[in-house]
Amino acid sequence: MINLLKKLTAIHSSYPNEMQMVKFMYDFFKNKNYTVKKQNVEKNRYNLLVSKGKGSKSILLYSHMDTVAISSGWNTDPLKLKIIKDNAYGLGAWDMKSGMVAALQAFLDYQPKNIKIKFSLCVDEENISKGGYALIKSKFMKDVACVISPEPAFFNGINGIVTGRIGRAVYDIEIGGVSRHFALYDNKYDINKFSAELLLKLNSLNKLIDKERKQFIFARKIKSEAIGMSIPQKTYIQLDSSVLPPNTHQKILKQIRKVSESINLKYDNSFNVCVNFVKRETPFLEPYEIDKNNPYLRLLSKSVSETTKKKAIPYFRSSVADENIFGSYGFTVLGIGPEGGNAHAPNEWVSITSMKKLNLVIMNFLKKADDIC
Repeated sequence: MINLLKKLTAIHSSYPNEMQMVKFMYDFFKNKNYTVKKQNVEKNRYNLLVSKGKGSKSILLYSHMDTVAISSGWNTDPLKLKIIKDNAYGLGAWDMKSGMVAALQAFLDYQPKNIKIKFSLCVDEENISKGGYALIKSKFMKDVACVISPEPAFFNGINGIVTGRIGRAVYDIEIGGVSRHFALYDNKYDINKFSAELLLKLNSLNKLIDKERKQFIFARKIKSEAIGMSIPQKTYIQLDSSVLPPNTHQKILKQIRKVSESINLKYDNSFNVCVNFVKRETPFLEPYEIDKNNPYLRLLSKSVSETTKKKAIPYFRSSVADENIFGSYGFTVLGIGPEGGNAHAPNEWVSITSMKKLNLVIMNFLKKADDIC
């Protein structure tokens, strides 16, 4: 596994430049006599899809091939895996090439009896999940009973199992009023007083259940100005949001519009307010959470405890990933990854021991899932 991780780390695959990684992994599978499907995502960008075994159900081992760009501050060559004791340093070593290697080795080694084992490698996860959305719409997902995603374990180490995530969306608010002379100032025409009230009122949508289960909205950009001796006529606000299940982005959008309408009444409807999602090529990632009694969660929890001799810790994460796509489309998706540090930062590292244990956990899980089918 370490040798493969070295080869993968040496491939610079920051999005949208995953083609070298695609070619390497395509040849890797071909050389092992697997049938590999290239799923077109967009020009020169492909997902790779592989499967083995027979059965009416399948377990999907998911990984993404892209990384973030190289940042300044590295103490070693980010494209040359540097091993110091149990830590392996390199770009993407933790997010998520080590998880990919652990899952890939399990895919190669396990010979299913009653189910299919599928392996997917996607592009663009670190951007707007074009690969993940292409995958979810494909026939490849039709018989998938459970998705295992070996993304980095931010909390609880190898014993942590991600069972849910927040959703995230960004909204544009465009507010227009009537231009008036400075001398004719009146509260009901003060567009930025209206804007301030709107932002304060949106705090009512915030929720804090625990340190990970947080729903909030905040302004990430505000723009407004007056010309000469006039009061401002236009204000632009961009909102960022963390959304908890069972809420959806569409529900939050309606609530923002409702709040703006109610405040506008206080101003005699002096303003035209338009609230929409920021335009992008893929939908924003919706929140999800897996039921605590999910049978695959029970199986993976047993695999974790048997391998590590410690109890599994299911937990909810306050960040988004391609897992959101699977979860919000109704698939069971469970995240479990190796220990490491400095994801999306210089001197990213992964624990080699943890990567090897992750491989054993996934192998154990595949056997258990195979036995119940």
